[in-house]
Amino acid sequence: MFMAERAPDSAGLPGWGLALGGGIAALLIASSGFRSDRTWLRRVVDFPRVLSTIVHEAGHALICFLTGRDVKSIDIDSPDTGATKHADGPWFSSILVAFAGYAAPPLAGLGVATLIDGGRARTALIITVVVMALVLTKSHGFLTGAYVVAIGFVAFAVVYWGSTGLQLWMAYAEAWLLLLSEIVGLRGFKAGDATVLARKTLIPGTVWILAWLALNGWALWVAAPLLWP
Repeated sequence: MFMAERAPDSAGLPGWGLALGGGIAALLIASSGFRSDRTWLRRVVDFPRVLSTIVHEAGHALICFLTGRDVKSIDIDSPDTGATKHADGPWFSSILVAFAGYAAPPLAGLGVATLIDGGRARTALIITVVVMALVLTKSHGFLTGAYVVAIGFVAFAVVYWGSTGLQLWMAYAEAWLLLLSEIVGLRGFKAGDATVLARKTLIPGTVWILAWLALNGWALWVAAPLLWP
């Protein structure tokens, strides 16, 4: 007995114009984090990067959960800064938790790109809604909740009311943002998680930052062909 193949939940990839334009737009949004001025227009441009920050903190929280550690709260202070408070644990678990933050967004971006390539853009957005709902259960403070709800609502609205084309465009934008935005956090070879890892392993923080950059570069290398028509 043969089973019918499940139809994809979205159309194929967009044309090369949208593919190139989406990547450039995400790059401009990501690179805006290198500037220190904070005009109202700059704040609007900065907002989409909060997606990467939320996924960064969700990466910490996920590894905490998988290694049996309690996650106390997740705080997002701005599109570029956040913190995950958790219970203490074994040495190796602490290393995994610290490393997971900067690793999570590019790997999530690669996952979204893979779903898009398989015609599952809508599925990628549904997963985003679920992740935001889970993060909300550990969110601390009004600002954190507002950021998480905003991202979750946008994804939900596009899934529920958006056309197939809009769903594809939004998933496409999400993939590029996750793949590119986290590089901003490593600017100047400074990262709080690298300091934690250096203290726990005696391996210089620069080495950890280079490892994250290498991982991000690999994710971009693999994802780019999937996002190209």
